[in-house]
Amino acid sequence: MSHVPNAPDPPTTDPVWTPILTGLRATALDCLQTSFALLSDHANGSGSHLALGARYGFRTRERDGLVTVEATSDDRAAEAVDLLGLRVEGRWMQLDGPQVRRLCGPGQPLYVTADAYDLPWCPYHGHEHMRHSFLVTDAADDVTVVDGYHNDTAWGAARPGVWRLPTADFDTALAGGAHALAVAAHPAPAIDVPAMLAGNAARARRARPQIADYLARTGAALGTEAGLHRFVLDVWLLGRARDLHEQWLAAARPDAAATLAEQGPRWQQLSARSYVALRRAQAGRPAAPELADALGALIAEHLDALESIAAAPAPEVAAAAPAGGDGVRAAVLGALGDTLHLDGSALRTSDVLRELPGFDSFRLVDIIDRVERRLGVEVPATALSAADLRDVGSLCAMFGAAAGGAR
Repeated sequence: MSHVPNAPDPPTTDPVWTPILTGLRATALDCLQTSFALLSDHANGSGSHLALGARYGFRTRERDGLVTVEATSDDRAAEAVDLLGLRVEGRWMQLDGPQVRRLCGPGQPLYVTADAYDLPWCPYHGHEHMRHSFLVTDAADDVTVVDGYHNDTAWGAARPGVWRLPTADFDTALAGGAHALAVAAHPAPAIDVPAMLAGNAARARRARPQIADYLARTGAALGTEAGLHRFVLDVWLLGRARDLHEQWLAAARPDAAATLAEQGPRWQQLSARSYVALRRAQAGRPAAPELADALGALIAEHLDALESIAAAPAPEVAAAAPAGGDGVRAAVLGALGDTLHLDGSALRTSDVLRELPGFDSFRLVDIIDRVERRLGVEVPATALSAADLRDVGSLCAMFGAAAGGAR
């Protein structure tokens, strides 16, 4: 957790929320998704929120006379219900601080949205108006706020953290009105991966005419500062959605994740170019009209990848070759647990390796050696790709393939 200018200092650790914040893929989430993601991981374990990236869709709406892909709070709530198993059991609009505090009961975090302009822990405080989500987890004395947002802004860095605000400060922050949801967690629904990928491909095909219209309208607005500001936000949102889908795919179909991983740097480059163009426009210099063409090329590449992934058969991973009674998964979890001094049984397939305590490239070599010895196999150098070494699930798949080929 890091300090945000003008914000109260967050505590160094929080026994419940710090581990959840640490495992959050916050750089792939927008400011409305983060709090649903936190509730999901709190209920169903680290990484369960990646299911938010399973479904591809392209939806536009009108906002301030411009077309945009920005989702609403209701959109994000519907996704959380469908993909994470969350249930909205109460909804309140235009509440003040005391009303929100009265709704926050023991052990029942509230999902709250308010204007980031008024929130003292946000870098947008006093600078920019936008709807922003956070959790209120306790209001017995001071008010505990948990915010999973991660972004670099013109006014400082926003990083996931926990803040404890005096009651008066919290009430001041919500004086402009807040919306609150009481959200109950249920076991996350199982996702039929082949069916989801096929559906994504079909939705990608159907979206192409709508995307063409969106790009034409977006490009026509690039000559205005408002249009360019909206373009910057849309590139940021589309890039994060692509990243979230890649991270879900890395757990669900590790063999296919590399197809999307190659696109990531180009989205980051376009995001930087568009922001530079906005700053130049704010200084009275003309915008670059080719930005819309660059965005169109990236979207087309993404759609092609979705169709290609759905068309490619999933590789068959052979059953684990027995090694002292252990299968591939047991061998991998055992090696991770022994090397990193972790409880291997608590690890999930979606756990990212680099985020595990004590993990580094030296430990990875030890882990691979341990699993190879236990299974009696040798992983070929060509299999040691970034996608194969991303998370626990991809590591299991890699060794499963090696064990199957050794028979």
